[in-house]
Amino acid sequence: MNRIKGLVTMGLAVVVATLAAWEPALAQCPMCKQSIEASTEGASMAGGINLAVLVLLIPAVLIFAGIFGAVYKYRDEGKDDQPG
Repeated sequence: MNRIKGLVTMGLAVVVATLAAWEPALAQCPMCKQSIEASTEGASMAGGINLAVLVLLIPAVLIFAGIFGAVYKYRDEGKDDQPG
């Protein structure tokens, strides 16, 4: 049961940290788009930016999958085996 409480606490901490950094992150997308559109080599730069986005997506997906897997694995740990 303590392990599940720890996972919930960790999940809430991640959500709070994400919400705290939300606004500065939104400012980056228009800046990247503007720099690519202003460039004479926009097509080749767009490919590099797309690859960078995929590389940055991998750790986020792995973290989400790890948290989901831990919650799934320990979902029945706190329940009693006795009916009633």
